Amino acid sequence: MSKTRTVRFPILRIAIDAVLVALYFGLSWLSVEIGGIKLTFAGLPAMICAMIYGPIDGFLVGFLGAFCEQMLKYGFTPTTLLWVLGPAVRGLFIGCCKLIFKKSMAPENLLKAKRPYVFFAVCIVSGVLVSLLNTMAFYVDAKMFHYYTYELIFGVLWLRLLSGILSSVLMSMVTLPVLAGVRHTTLVPKKVRT
Repeated sequence: MSKTRTVRFPILRIAIDAVLVALYFGLSWLSVEIGGIKLTFAGLPAMICAMIYGPIDGFLVGFLGAFCEQMLKYGFTPTTLLWVLGPAVRGLFIGCCKLIFKKSMAPENLLKAKRPYVFFAVCIVSGVLVSLLNTMAFYVDAKMFHYYTYELIFGVLWLRLLSGILSSVLMSMVTLPVLAGVRHTTLVPKKVRT
């Protein structure tokens, strides 16, 4: 590999991560939120990044995208880092599962498989993790600032989990065609493009 190629790829990768952070931020404004339950496609860039570049990039895209969203919507509060933890963990979890289940979650194998069960299961578990972490952030936020009750926060937990699962299924259905399109570009490493 030439020196130009080795220098060019990390810079390109950082630029793509930045674009995905901006996309996360833009998609977060298109979400539907009703009483602490949020249906959104904001996690899509973190999922795509985790599938292409791995857990660290997926974590960074989720973390920075959610951080930008929190800063513009609510400003910096004592619980800001709790609120960005869920989206960051989604990217980290999907990226780590991609490394663990190399064969069944490799993008080139996902696109050939008629039923990518492992990928959908990982995405659903990531949605449940995000919902649980957001519920924890909601609880800590409510305790610190004295709003909402324990019953209200945890009474709708099943709805929050259901919306997290639904969002994850929809985002994973969108992720597969995006991975199919991206694998034919020079924006990703050769091992993803096979």
